[in-house]
Amino acid sequence: QYIMDSSQELSKKLPLTKICICCGSFQIHTQHPLFHGGICAPCTENFLETFFLYDDDGFQSYCTICCSGHTLLMCDDSTCNRCYCLECLDVLVSPGTAEKVKAMNTWLCFMCLPLSSHGLLKRKKRWRAKLKCFYDQESNHLEIYQPLSAWERKPISVLSLFDNITPGKCTQMVRSVKEWGPFDFIFGSTPPVGNSYEHPPAWYFYQYHRILQYGKPPENSQKPFFWMFVDNMVLETEDRDTASRFFKVHRKSLMVLSLHHASLGFSDWVLLQ
Repeated sequence: QYIMDSSQELSKKLPLTKICICCGSFQIHTQHPLFHGGICAPCTENFLETFFLYDDDGFQSYCTICCSGHTLLMCDDSTCNRCYCLECLDVLVSPGTAEKVKAMNTWLCFMCLPLSSHGLLKRKKRWRAKLKCFYDQESNHLEIYQPLSAWERKPISVLSLFDNITPGKCTQMVRSVKEWGPFDFIFGSTPPVGNSYEHPPAWYFYQYHRILQYGKPPENSQKPFFWMFVDNMVLETEDRDTASRFFKVHRKSLMVLSLHHASLGFSDWVLLQ
């Protein structure tokens, strides 16, 4: 990666479409969805993962341009929740821009101002459509949900299933799950290694799968749903294969953590970090 220490000089030699405006790399993968300029593969992946992350105050967690940054300046428009890092302002707009913005009583960001061009930073026309197109093209399984302001968010409903369940408790739990559900997130696991348990390890998987069927939203529901089943390295190979078949996912490692998002069409076994 290259850092654009002298953006004005660099832009005279290369068009911004040939430079990643997030990090300065010349290894361009595609074009930035919001502003004129390129974006490399690592920054594209980072953008996809972090652009729609918001803090408790309702503002974006990372810079609108590079989706990074340690110190962020927030737009003062009451309808805007965007932030910008000091580095992007000084490199892409002009040196000293960050300090000028800090000194302002009220600052409207580059997505809110009528003028679309600020130094090297040029906002694209129809950027909303381009942002959607960017996600559609660069992500195979992501669906964009309308972000909610902090005061609009509601608590999620979570069901945690631990290793001390018994057949009697399972039957009673199924009745309760039907009454309390559907849930947003259901967690379960096999007993920890070294702990004594009354049933074979696979029994806990079967009971979890049974309760999962009653606690998740209906198949035609558009409500986001997550589930996670952790194998604490006690399932036999045959049991792991059975679990993969029941969960309709393919495990990537013998150390497994299952994640599923039904409404996003995303499911797989992934490494347990």
